[in-house]
Amino acid sequence: MIHLFQEAFQFLHMGFASAMAWLLFVIILVITVVQVKLSNRFVYYEGEDQ
Repeated sequence: MIHLFQEAFQFLHMGFASAMAWLLFVIILVITVVQVKLSNRFVYYEGEDQ
């Protein structure tokens, strides 16, 4: 995040910083989707038929 901020506002490389931000967004999105999919394996809801 600090590197992204420096690229955008200190060095004025807005295009590169934007690409870095999109890549960070995709990485976080993938991690979030994996976490949501795996959470069903580790959580038991009482009364739910399996």
